[in-house]
Amino acid sequence: MQNILVVLDESDKDQLAMQQAVTLTGHNEGKLHVLMTVYNQIEEMHKYVGFDNFKDIKQALLDDAETRLRLLTNRYNVNFSSSMAWGKRWNRSAVDTANSMGADLIIKVAGDKHSRIVEVFKTPEDWHLFRDASRPVWLVNGEGRSQDKVVAAVGTLDESVEHRALGKAVILSARGMANALGLPLQLVSVIPDFSAMAMATAYVPPLPGRSVLWHENAEQALADAQEQLNNELGESGGKASIEVLTGRADKELAEAVGDSALLLIGSAANRGIAGKFFGNTAEKVLRYLVSDMLVVR
Repeated sequence: MQNILVVLDESDKDQLAMQQAVTLTGHNEGKLHVLMTVYNQIEEMHKYVGFDNFKDIKQALLDDAETRLRLLTNRYNVNFSSSMAWGKRWNRSAVDTANSMGADLIIKVAGDKHSRIVEVFKTPEDWHLFRDASRPVWLVNGEGRSQDKVVAAVGTLDESVEHRALGKAVILSARGMANALGLPLQLVSVIPDFSAMAMATAYVPPLPGRSVLWHENAEQALADAQEQLNNELGESGGKASIEVLTGRADKELAEAVGDSALLLIGSAANRGIAGKFFGNTAEKVLRYLVSDMLVVR
């Protein structure tokens, strides 16, 4: 990764995103660009009240943010370029900047966690970034803890060409990141817990005159997932541990990663009504994750 964009939003954890960007830049000898996003509710007030000196106030806020940016970046002995962006929808500025500089990676501190009800009415900006960015997105979600492994989340139930290609991309990116950081790699897949379903004992007739029990499907799904991960690992080369879990993907992945690992996961985002009510695993896992996550498109 030769070009890295780090997005700051004046939060208390901006230094964590900056530190991660500096670390990766040092590993890869890449170039670093810092985008400071700035917004103040005074703009909303200006729309209704109208301040004669609004432009001066806005410029003062931008100048103050740039001063804080310099104080933060002065801690690191690294060359970088920077720019400022004003706007409530910071993800648009981030995507445009990433595209214009040809960024290989976007790094940002994860936003505040929201309830499912809130997510229905207002899509989190982090979700917008996953959906709109064509580059991998690294969300710094921890407290600056050192990482002890890289976990690649690989789906094994969807056999579509697009899904399989995304899985391969996740594994390749995870292996590259594990090599760059000198960390072990683990491939993890999560399949539904058939035994916990309401119809765990129901018959599902796939063919006339033949019945299959849910628990038999579960055993086959476990075996298939294990075999697919072994095949994917063999095709990608190198070493990695493999684990197949059962349950809800968002909760199981968060628990498997813990608080000291980097999770790599693919995103093929749902949009429209599906996006409002369901999202995808990369988005939903943020509710429970306490470590960093790298989203691959």
